[in-house]
Amino acid sequence: MLSGMKNFWQRNHGRLMRAMDSITSLSYQTLFLIWIGLALGFGVVYFLLEYLPGHGPEALEGMNTMQRLANTLYFSVITATSTGYGDVTPNGFSKFLAAIQSMSALFVFAVFVTKLVSHRQDIALKQIHKLSFEDMFHNIREGFYIVRKDLDRIMILANEKHAISEDEWFDLTTAYRQAQSYLRRIPDFYDEKNRLYTIDDKREELLQEGVHRTMYRVDRLISMLGSKHVDWIAQKECVSELHQLLETCNGIVHFWRKQSPHHRLKDFEELLDLIEEIQKMIDRGVHKNE
Repeated sequence: MLSGMKNFWQRNHGRLMRAMDSITSLSYQTLFLIWIGLALGFGVVYFLLEYLPGHGPEALEGMNTMQRLANTLYFSVITATSTGYGDVTPNGFSKFLAAIQSMSALFVFAVFVTKLVSHRQDIALKQIHKLSFEDMFHNIREGFYIVRKDLDRIMILANEKHAISEDEWFDLTTAYRQAQSYLRRIPDFYDEKNRLYTIDDKREELLQEGVHRTMYRVDRLISMLGSKHVDWIAQKECVSELHQLLETCNGIVHFWRKQSPHHRLKDFEELLDLIEEIQKMIDRGVHKNE
């Protein structure tokens, strides 16, 4: 017998799994209707079995047709919910049907409850995911703002003193490095594996504006250092970080332009032009220094 059951499972495993997947993919309304349909269907079968002596539920003798139908439906619901009061008991073939109904109804009900819990978990997960991305969005914008404040401070000092101290060169190098870290987080908003959050047009515009303003500050800073005859090219570490910042920004913007669903092509082109302009200033500075 065990061998026969094993062979049956091996032959029909795929079909059974597909059937289970089909059931689990049904909506709440459909699952509830299936459960009700099973209760009504088995109730009708129990009622018909009353006309076969010894095979219908007991304790229904002496009742008229409507009473029997009502009681068999009652017995079917009690069986489906596994309550089992014992006032009506199966007999004969109805025992087998009661066992089948109990297993099938419990399975459908379990799927219903599991989907309900899973749905609530999905809602909670989406809310957490949204809050995480909203927090990241604000952190990136705030980070770019802090970088711009550092650049503005260094520009003011360079304009007043026509020189920059070692500490200020270190701060500038750090600002370039921080800008890179914020840029590298932007692709997370467009990750294909991320299906729980989509950045909207307004937030994308604000994010682009933050990047553009930051790179514009870099452009102004380099121009000012040149006009004040500050030898910024001699600061190898700072220039190296600036090169990496431009490479990072260039790569991110190309990726961003390709993945963005909001078609802000003009803004991306302006960013790329600004990066190219900064790179040309660096090349001119290096050539002049040589």
